[in-house]
Amino acid sequence: MLRDGAKRFNVFVSAGALSGGFLPHILSLFMIVRFTKNLPASEADTLTCVRPDGSTTTEAMPRQGILPHAAFHFVVESTLGWHDALFGKVAAGESLEEVALRVHGRNLKRARPTQTLQSESLVECLQAGQWEGSADPATFRQRLIAACRRRGVLPPKITADEIERIRRALREFGAAWRPLSPHGSLERSFL
Repeated sequence: MLRDGAKRFNVFVSAGALSGGFLPHILSLFMIVRFTKNLPASEADTLTCVRPDGSTTTEAMPRQGILPHAAFHFVVESTLGWHDALFGKVAAGESLEEVALRVHGRNLKRARPTQTLQSESLVECLQAGQWEGSADPATFRQRLIAACRRRGVLPPKITADEIERIRRALREFGAAWRPLSPHGSLERSFL
């Protein structure tokens, strides 16, 4: 729903519906997320987040043969309106590296928010679907429960319709990402 709202907002702005002092104020609420495709010989592409205050954080996105891992996170979190996972933490001022270390690091004493771990579990299941083919809703749910159990969190309360919206958004992202030329970028807003 948030993603659809952001899309409507972008159309609203493009149509010139906002003018004067409102536009800069509204745009200051969004973090710009830039996915940049590097040269084919590169081992990674680049993710850059530009926060509303103008500060940035950049991280390599290792290539994995499907969409970038960070793209899955972006689609999941923006579609579900989650703000206590990777991109919400970055928007709040943490670096991409800090968030990644907290989620993927070996130090168990680091705080690992539930939504962050649920997002990681969802991403794991969605990536598996891109490699192996999408699972039916019951199988997907079983895989999600198992992935969350491995991370020590309850599975998120999401519906089959929400999973389908995420899958549709991933297809749309992929349709824009795959044909990009080297040094081409996709920019998305995260509210």
